[in-house]
Amino acid sequence: MKKIKNPLIKRIPKELIGDWKKYLVVFLFLVLTIGFVSGMYVANESMITSANEGVTKYKQEDGHFELKKQADATLLSAIETGEKADFKATKTTLYENFFRNEEEDYNNDGKKDGTIRVFAKTKDINLACMLQGSFPQKADEIAIDRMHADNVGIKVGDTVTVSGETYKVVGLLAYANYSTLHEKTTDLMFDALKFDVAMVTQDGFDRLHKSIHYTYAWKYETEPADEAGEKTRSDNFMRALLTQVVVADNELEDYTPKYGNPAINFATDDMGSDKAMGGVLLDILVVIIAFIFAVTISNTIAKESSAIGTLRASGYTKGELVRHYLSMPVIVTLLAAIVGNILGYTVFKNIVVSMYYNSYSLPTYYTIWNPDAFFKTTVVPVILMLVVNLIVIVRMMQHTPLQFLRHDLKKAKNKKAMRLPRWSFLSRFRLRIMFQNVANYLILFVGIFFIMIMLAMAVGMPDTLDYYKSNTDGMMFAKYQYVLKSYEDDDNKLITTENKDAEKFDMTSLVKKSDALDEEISVYGIADNSNYVKIKKLSSLKKNEVYISASFADKYGLTVGDTISLDEKYENKSYKFKVAGFYDKSQSLAVFMSIDNYGKVFDLKENEFRGFLSDSRITDIDEENIATTITIRDITKMADQLDHSMGSYMNYFQILCILLAAVMIYLLTKLIIEKNENAISMTKILGYENKEIASLYLLSTSIVVVIADLISVILGTLVMAAAWRMMLFSYSGWFAFRVTPIGYAKMFGFVLIGYLIVMVFDFQRIKKIPMDQALKNVE
Repeated sequence: MKKIKNPLIKRIPKELIGDWKKYLVVFLFLVLTIGFVSGMYVANESMITSANEGVTKYKQEDGHFELKKQADATLLSAIETGEKADFKATKTTLYENFFRNEEEDYNNDGKKDGTIRVFAKTKDINLACMLQGSFPQKADEIAIDRMHADNVGIKVGDTVTVSGETYKVVGLLAYANYSTLHEKTTDLMFDALKFDVAMVTQDGFDRLHKSIHYTYAWKYETEPADEAGEKTRSDNFMRALLTQVVVADNELEDYTPKYGNPAINFATDDMGSDKAMGGVLLDILVVIIAFIFAVTISNTIAKESSAIGTLRASGYTKGELVRHYLSMPVIVTLLAAIVGNILGYTVFKNIVVSMYYNSYSLPTYYTIWNPDAFFKTTVVPVILMLVVNLIVIVRMMQHTPLQFLRHDLKKAKNKKAMRLPRWSFLSRFRLRIMFQNVANYLILFVGIFFIMIMLAMAVGMPDTLDYYKSNTDGMMFAKYQYVLKSYEDDDNKLITTENKDAEKFDMTSLVKKSDALDEEISVYGIADNSNYVKIKKLSSLKKNEVYISASFADKYGLTVGDTISLDEKYENKSYKFKVAGFYDKSQSLAVFMSIDNYGKVFDLKENEFRGFLSDSRITDIDEENIATTITIRDITKMADQLDHSMGSYMNYFQILCILLAAVMIYLLTKLIIEKNENAISMTKILGYENKEIASLYLLSTSIVVVIADLISVILGTLVMAAAWRMMLFSYSGWFAFRVTPIGYAKMFGFVLIGYLIVMVFDFQRIKKIPMDQALKNVE
């Protein structure tokens, strides 16, 4: 006997066609979300795999250190073997990785455009992936970083000027140890606009004039098993290194293990966090859509309760009906997941890859199949949709066939009508609509709140960057800070300058240790009655009393009277200072004391100082004696780079948020109107016009949307500010999250724009409800 097919199956395509607009909106929403997140997973996994393979392929260092003077063969041998250390040292292999920090003039107009770090070509350590062109072969040829070249418009075949010397660009590369262009390990953000790394031949290297940085990269004899082992091995290596450097009458200028090098780790860490954030974003959006589906199905069950009662009385089980009502959300989600994944591996993957190549100096990659992406963008959304809707549908199906037939689906019995204020009839009617749709409005509020968090980032990020870019003059106490290698020249004469703006100062870097990271803090010794750092009574402070920058206080929650503990970076020595006040004209995390107290705290020799502050360029000090020059660029480069990397995407993100708000509000207002179709039809019979009916139902929703919008603007900004604080706490440096009054107005307006778009569709929907609708459904 042939088995009779379940007639409920025939209802599925009919329901799809009958309410195709709603299902199409949900389908497209899920396709775009799943597609983008899938593309992010695929791109991330492919590029991280390529980066990990590049560690071996391009001989990436395990760390590097810089010495004040070039090491001889005896010292290098001692460091590699650890033979002069007073404990069991870590065995390594050392490689010369010398560089010069030169001035780059990429448009050849005679003005400095940035700093270019030039390395001589080597085959031993930190090799480069050539992305376009070829490696330099002649003394006047140079290969520069691909990302920097893209950002400033340099192409293969162009010429650039490096500290007055002309070079032909023959290649665009990505160095293994510079996946992001961090000039210093303490930089909060990389700078691909005004910092570049480059490769030249040894002859090309010898053409340049700036002082050589004697940097040595090391590789461990045996690779550490994990990061904890790497840290232990690095600590042991540094202890031995310090001993041997001191014995050889040399000085350690810098020490950076691989795990502490943002130029190596920032890109892969950021891609990993992007993947995690994308997964959370997808799950939240799917849950919101699932709840919208659940409310839709709940209303559908209430509307079709007579038919369900008849089916239950005819022998259909709860399970069959549960499966039937579950089928639509699951089918739509599954189809969206399949299409989304196809787009993820094709269109969206390329979009994400282009975003990463716009920010990071990454080697070539190849696409790999990612089972994790399939699971998280297909299986997880389907399960979430299934679970949320299953809970709601099973709960609705607990009623008896008789209750379904009587439309008796409310749990609360004999509930008295809520007494409303003695307002006009229309006002009380609107209030009743609000109370009848509390569940829908609650989901609407959650959706708007979530969108507002994203809008806070999309609007707040540009506002924050604009604030710091437009207030740079108030963030740096001198236009130039010249840090010297020594206060004496090669002839042991005190270094001086004829520049009348110049003022001596002292500076060193100490470390503030915390669970999140060990952060460098600049400690300044300031001259009495300084023309630059104007702090009253600084010279009258006690030896251990200091002023700290406002950003330092904000990041660590410090107040006047607190004691801060700072440690030497390479020595087992600690200092304690008492906070006497705050200085707000410094964006960096800094400590200020009088120059006399500085000399006492750090045991300086007579006449010893560290550099000059000046508002004009100092030209009469030999470049060989200058260790580094800190300018306004060091303050603005982070904001410039973030604006370049993310500024345009924030505009697209704002548009996306408007569309998300429109989709969310469309689906929920559609439910409210469908739920009240009979009442709307009845009001038409009573003589009310479409505009009057719209004022009842749409104005009620408008009031809720405006209130939810206002509350969400405040809450969304607070949540984003807290998330921003948590994020920046794990990075060096600090700048607070800011939203301007215009920014708040934008956030409020964007959601309102989405709602105004939806109102047009809602009004059309109200116009289409016929007057005989109420008469057809009289029970």
